[in-house]
Amino acid sequence: MCVCVCVCVCVCQVLTMDLERHAAELQGEGLSGGATPIINIPHISARLYNYEPLTALRTLRASVFGRLVCVRGTVVRVSNIRPLCTRLAFTCSGCSHTHTLTLPHGKFTTPTKCVQPQCRSRSFIPNRSSPLTLTVDWQNIKVQELIGGEQREAGRIPRTVECHLTSDLCDSAVPGDTVTITGTVRVSGSRGKKDKCMFLLYIEANSVSNSKGSCRSVIVSSGIEFSLKELYAIQEIHSQPDLLKLIVHSLCPAIYGHLLVKAGLSLALFGGSQKHADDKNRIPIRGDPHILVVGDPGLGKSQMLQAVCNVAPRGIYVCGNTTSTSGLTVTLSRDAGSGDYALEAGALVLGDQGLCCIDEFDKLGHQQQALLEAMEQQTISLAKAGLVCSLPARTSVIAAANPAGGHYNRAKTVSENLKMGSALLSRFDVVFLLLDVPDESHDRRLSEHVMAVRSGKGGASGAVVTRGDYHQSQSSLLEPSDTPLSDRLQACPGECVDPIPHSLLRKYVGYARRYVHPSLSTAAAQTLQDFYLSLRSHTHPVDSTPITTRQLESLIRLTEARAKLELRETATKSDAEDVVEIMKHSLADTFSDGSGGLDFERSVLGVGMSQRSAAKRFITALNTHAQRTHTMLYDLTQLRSLAKDLNIQVADFEGFISSLNEQGYLLKKGHRQYQLQTI
Repeated sequence: MCVCVCVCVCVCQVLTMDLERHAAELQGEGLSGGATPIINIPHISARLYNYEPLTALRTLRASVFGRLVCVRGTVVRVSNIRPLCTRLAFTCSGCSHTHTLTLPHGKFTTPTKCVQPQCRSRSFIPNRSSPLTLTVDWQNIKVQELIGGEQREAGRIPRTVECHLTSDLCDSAVPGDTVTITGTVRVSGSRGKKDKCMFLLYIEANSVSNSKGSCRSVIVSSGIEFSLKELYAIQEIHSQPDLLKLIVHSLCPAIYGHLLVKAGLSLALFGGSQKHADDKNRIPIRGDPHILVVGDPGLGKSQMLQAVCNVAPRGIYVCGNTTSTSGLTVTLSRDAGSGDYALEAGALVLGDQGLCCIDEFDKLGHQQQALLEAMEQQTISLAKAGLVCSLPARTSVIAAANPAGGHYNRAKTVSENLKMGSALLSRFDVVFLLLDVPDESHDRRLSEHVMAVRSGKGGASGAVVTRGDYHQSQSSLLEPSDTPLSDRLQACPGECVDPIPHSLLRKYVGYARRYVHPSLSTAAAQTLQDFYLSLRSHTHPVDSTPITTRQLESLIRLTEARAKLELRETATKSDAEDVVEIMKHSLADTFSDGSGGLDFERSVLGVGMSQRSAAKRFITALNTHAQRTHTMLYDLTQLRSLAKDLNIQVADFEGFISSLNEQGYLLKKGHRQYQLQTI
């Protein structure tokens, strides 16, 4: 690192000359008492920042060996801090003379022979406790390249490189942080076969710039920078008359319809404003909305998720059937060389301050429980092998799931269709249902759109999707406004909507997330409060209604995102009304009882209308049996026999018992054993 050494020498010379001049002035004025002043220069480390141009990790080849490079990526692995010996003292076995030897790059070497003329011994003993032995802190991190949008290449594994940090650079990053590292490319021996002349590239870091904690963290972490031409393009997009409609039609133009779903996904792209409940304790309040899209197969859920991931400044796309719990959160692995434990970041940590799109969400199984803390607290806690830590996971989760059985059954709740606990479902701000309802006019328009897209002629993606006849007699709470949002988002006949390119839309989203931090106006806050109180008033006080302050916070987050979409610092009443319509659309799907009314008890009890009476009769019979036999513990065979005596027929009896366990009527005590909780 000749350049850095030269910079260090220059800095030392400048400081020495300045201190000597200052000491001479003090001595000339007689302030030093006639004694020669002592010039004490502290340790100086020269760090190089803003070295350009940035080098992509995939271009780190043999041609850059020994050169100074600057790379940017995401930290995926961090090792423990260990002492590295830079100068080691040796004691001669013959004359006991002490020798010191500099160890370049931490490679252990011994003196060739003793420098004493009367000795010339070649046997030396390392003296690690000698004051001449110098050590520095050393840490190894692994950096993965940033992959977003057009940088994605199918079938290519993301490139990674190891970086060695020393001295004050240690402990400057944790898994999930996006860092810019300037350093020299070095090589080390292969860890495989000893007789193979193969080297491994690594970077000996000179400076580490971490974006965490700065006001520019959202954009620096995603690697987005704005040129003058792009700023003019952002200004041109902002000047469009109906910006929400333009962005909705630009999000995924190949998918026909689903305008309100695309509007909700667009709001999740921009996100709300993260706040703190108490400036003294700095308790964070989540500003990232979570969205769940449930529907029948073949309706374009995966395409919409991939489009959102491509547009996001920092997006991670994973599939539920090929993802493990450690792949979502954090992995604790053992280093093969030193045996120490190291942290490896998962998808939620890598998507910090961005989006994490999870497809096939229903295939996660028990791994869904790993998302409970990350979705609400936005942190991931780890306690393994004596290591306890907490990593940030400030990301919006956008999930797509297919119902069990392949088709959504409206007689069941969302929890029953997905076989998912209500605790995880309550974390989602908005739940959208995509139903494949046969309709002749809609099917004709859909087929025309698909044929037009396939032939390269474009299509009219702004058509209204018919949702069936169950909305014909809607509840008064869900009556649409005078000008529904779905009608305003629909493209007029003959209107040609020119979609924004994804590369430019990504710049616009990044600009809004970086510079715009809106707050609610008085009128918008009153609108959201009135809607929340109306939801609360439509439920019975004796029921533990699912309409809680979480729904109110969801409304606030989405309203702030609606204002951020138009680069406004204040959310107006119209923004709140648009979000209320999106929430009404979601509530109509989630709580509709099939006849147009709202049945909030469906999701409270966790079962649909078909199993409501069966659960009540079964629990009543269990209470009677427990009072007669004075027993509270039942195994699954006894429960099945009792259900058979009551003529209770359900398709999935174990799922029926599991739902009673989630509702608190039964407590699982062991394998296939349950304890009755109510007498």
